[in-house]
Amino acid sequence: MNPETEKYHQNIFQFELTKLKEKDYISSEHYEITLSAHHLYYQDLEELKQMQAKAAKAAEEIRQTLIQPAKKPEKKKLSQEELRERKISWLLNVGVILLLIGGLFVATSNWDTMSNIMKSASIAVVSLLFYGFAFISGKVLKIERTSFAFNVLGSLFLPIFILSIGWFELLGPYLSFYGEGRFILGAAGSFLIVPVYSVLAQRLDSRLFVWFAYIALTAGAGYTLVAFKLEKDSFYLGLMIFNALLSAAYHRMKKRDSLKLFSGELVFFAQINLVISTLLMLVFFNSHVFYSVNILLTAAVYLSMVYVTGRKEFHFVFSLLIVYGAYQLIENTILNSAGPVFFALVGIGFLIVPRVMDKQYSWDKIFRLTSAAVSILAFLYISVEGILLRVGEPSVSLLLAYIILAVQFIYLASVMANGLFAYLAPVFFASALYELVLMLDKAVEFNNLSLPFFFIGFVLFISFGYLLKHPFLKVVESSSRDVATCIMLFSVVIAAGFLDWLAAGTMLLIFSFVMYLMNKAENRIFYTEAIPWAIPLSIGFAFMFYGEHMRWNSSFYQNELGIAINTIMASISLLILAGALYKKRQKAQARNVFLIALGFYTISLFTATALTINEVWMRPAVFIGGIIMYLFLYHVIKQKWVPFAAASISLFAYFMILIGLPFIFPFFNWIELPMGAWTLLAAAYYISKKDLVLAKGFSWIGHIYMPCALILTYFIYRENSIWSFLATLAVYWISFRISVKEWKVKVFLYGTFLTLFMVILTGMDYIWEESYSEYATLIVSFAVFLFWLTGKAQDKMRSVYFLIPWSVIGILAFLTSYPFGYVQFIVSIIYSAGLIVYLHRTKLDILAAVPLVLLYVAVLKFLFINGIASDMKILVVAGFGLVSVIIGKMVYIKILMNKKADSYTIISLLFFLTAYLFPAVSLWAEVLPGLLISTLLFLQRGRVASKYFWLPGLLAGAILLEPYYSLLRNIEMPNMFIREAYVLPWIILIIFFRKVLNGQYTSLTNKLQWAVLILVSLLLVQDGLASNTVYDALIVGTLSLISMLAGTFWRIKAYFFVGSGVLLLNVLLQTRPYWGNLPWWAYLLIAGSILISAASYNEWQKQKTAKGEEPLISKWKSRIMNKLNEWS
Repeated sequence: MNPETEKYHQNIFQFELTKLKEKDYISSEHYEITLSAHHLYYQDLEELKQMQAKAAKAAEEIRQTLIQPAKKPEKKKLSQEELRERKISWLLNVGVILLLIGGLFVATSNWDTMSNIMKSASIAVVSLLFYGFAFISGKVLKIERTSFAFNVLGSLFLPIFILSIGWFELLGPYLSFYGEGRFILGAAGSFLIVPVYSVLAQRLDSRLFVWFAYIALTAGAGYTLVAFKLEKDSFYLGLMIFNALLSAAYHRMKKRDSLKLFSGELVFFAQINLVISTLLMLVFFNSHVFYSVNILLTAAVYLSMVYVTGRKEFHFVFSLLIVYGAYQLIENTILNSAGPVFFALVGIGFLIVPRVMDKQYSWDKIFRLTSAAVSILAFLYISVEGILLRVGEPSVSLLLAYIILAVQFIYLASVMANGLFAYLAPVFFASALYELVLMLDKAVEFNNLSLPFFFIGFVLFISFGYLLKHPFLKVVESSSRDVATCIMLFSVVIAAGFLDWLAAGTMLLIFSFVMYLMNKAENRIFYTEAIPWAIPLSIGFAFMFYGEHMRWNSSFYQNELGIAINTIMASISLLILAGALYKKRQKAQARNVFLIALGFYTISLFTATALTINEVWMRPAVFIGGIIMYLFLYHVIKQKWVPFAAASISLFAYFMILIGLPFIFPFFNWIELPMGAWTLLAAAYYISKKDLVLAKGFSWIGHIYMPCALILTYFIYRENSIWSFLATLAVYWISFRISVKEWKVKVFLYGTFLTLFMVILTGMDYIWEESYSEYATLIVSFAVFLFWLTGKAQDKMRSVYFLIPWSVIGILAFLTSYPFGYVQFIVSIIYSAGLIVYLHRTKLDILAAVPLVLLYVAVLKFLFINGIASDMKILVVAGFGLVSVIIGKMVYIKILMNKKADSYTIISLLFFLTAYLFPAVSLWAEVLPGLLISTLLFLQRGRVASKYFWLPGLLAGAILLEPYYSLLRNIEMPNMFIREAYVLPWIILIIFFRKVLNGQYTSLTNKLQWAVLILVSLLLVQDGLASNTVYDALIVGTLSLISMLAGTFWRIKAYFFVGSGVLLLNVLLQTRPYWGNLPWWAYLLIAGSILISAASYNEWQKQKTAKGEEPLISKWKSRIMNKLNEWS
């Protein structure tokens, strides 16, 4: 845009703005603000252009030079020297602490015999001792961290020393811990240690000692104030003055470089000290008036902290304290008589604060938001207080307060353009109108306040939302309509809650008129889309409420017509409205009204079903009308879901007619439930000649309902339901033959098979009294198998997916039958074998696991139920397992190589494992399962890939432990060898593993070897400790020595070190009576000495290394490690 065009646009804007001011659309203040902002905008725009030109020039110059990529800062890594120094520091610290604890115990064991001076002197000596350690660590050993730690410990003992002087009354009873001058002693002691901490802070450049100094200074100030015996409020006033002095001191200290360390920490300390003082002041006080003054002064201190710390967040605390102080002042003075007004004025007061402050920070927006928040809280407080204390009594002060708040939020909404404030203003106006309603209620009593409350919303809508067009109120025009709408709807809900149906209906009719007016005034998308639906909804609910009012006043209406007629009336009224709109060619609106009318009529269908109504003629009439409505809906919208709804309502209408029939036929009862489905299917056949979509809905509902009807018929009439199943069998067979889509063909075919099962089952129940349902499943399986043999190729594929799961269900039926005797067991075996053969013939042998599992369950159930000897049971399951193994070996030769599923081997393993469920009487029966499982695993060697050839043999060897332990349980041996007999085979096993693996997985087997050796050693040592005999010690020592010799001979570290460790542990435990009687403090002294010695050695090693010399111990260590690295 060129300069001439910009000047032209500026002139147009100023001209239009002047016209708005002259016509009173904006105030003079808004005119000046907007004009100033307009000039500032173009001024900033010009500066931005100049800056962009300079930036472009600078970018062009930079582009000519090579830009070096920024290096990513690397994380600082500690050097070896720093790591060594850290380790030395830790060793020294822990060692000194252990020595100190042990030494203190020795020293204080005679505490009662010492005088008071000696006790305080001992504490001082401890402090000096720590300072001495600090000097040695810093000046001699050059370990700064340890020196700092000892300085901290020595400094912490200084206040303890001063406390001991008062406790032991070394300065007399007056300056003792409980004397009258104890606060003077506290102040003097605090001020005395301030210089010490300050000097240490300067010398060590430590922030911690700066905080020590500030804490001591604050404690001294507190003790000084308490020493003057002030009241609580005066004491906290003094603390606030002290905090103000800290703020003033900061401004003096920050200018001196020598005090930079102290001034930097004073910022944080002053904040924490002020917060703690404020919390104490808020908890402890005497006079409410003095208390409120203290709070207001504290608020001023917090506002000054903004200029000390540079953080504007302190204005939050300032605002909270102002509000709390004002609350205390208003509640505890004469101002409480007009409390709501003053509370409302507090929020306005925050709008004045920015006027008296400098312009360093943008306070206007901050305190406008604060004013809004405070006013909202004031509204909530005075409203809750009015509800709880006045209990519905009108209040002039509340009325004025609400008006003040409303005007304030209109102002805030206009200057801040905040949508929330625009909505709060009409809420406050509505609250003021509510106070007026309460005043009217005193003159004219209302039955309930729902209708007056509705007119509050109506007045708010008509005035601020529709008629008044003043520019000042323009900002709350839309929000007033929204709030008024909510109030009116809430009033309707209240009236309905009070069962005042006539008032609720009347309010809804008025509300429909309000929606009509709002449709003219509103252009927001939500209302333009919602109002065309809201108007007919309001009218419909209004007539529904009128109907409810008539129902309460008429017994005929209540008993014969029922509550369903209410929504029917609403639907009829809306149908009349829809017809009128259709005649006016407003088809879209007429369509919406019809849909709402349909919704009301749908509600009447539910109420007619569940609630009281005439069953003979009214209930069927309602459902017949529903059929007509939904058929007309299908005619209007042509949606595919509508025929389903119409068919469902037709089915319910059939039920309603059945319920209302006064006569009953026995044979008809047996078929009355599926008759509804047959009727729908007949109707679908008739309609299909005219409308396929409508016929489809009736057909679907009929087929969905028919299985449910058959199930209910079977449970109600049992064997007499055979006639329903025979007819349904024909229906499903015809549907199967005439269907075209594959999924429908399968569904109807499977339905035919299932219905055939029900026909056979009910026929058997009709002929015999006993139940033979499991044989019915067997007959159906046989019938489907015949169909598979004689059917076409497609029918064969379809029947396979039914025959397999049905046969599984049939086998389960035999398994669940009772009693489960020899006949059922043999039939189950034949049934399972036949299914397995069928699966292999259809190339679905991957599913053979299912009948095999069922066969396993059948064998298990038969063995548990029938009385057979335990050893014979083991033989039976072993025999089935062996047969499964043989079949698996014959059918699947190389299972793991060809990636085939061999269910037989898995089932054989289950059979062998099942043998453990039966108690063995003979020793061979005890050992047989483990041997069979080991043999089974060993036989798998030829069936796995060469890469995993070792796995079966390894598992087979591990399984042999089980029969070995079984033999141990059944033979006798000396007690001293029992533990060895149980744990030593694990060492043999790990040796066997390493031999079988032959160098594979060396790392893993080494770890396992270590784990087994350590575990076996611990178990043997525990056994030796439990028996505590010389023989056990000799056995453990002999085994340890053998382990050491084996490790040395074969160069295996695990055997050598485990044997050495167990041997040393054995020696240590045998000499326990000699070293177990030392006192506990002796261990502390020993540990402390060791740690300090280690630290000294490390420091000595560091010095040797710095000279280029290698210590003797390091040479020995290198030689030993080189030798051990050659071992496995």
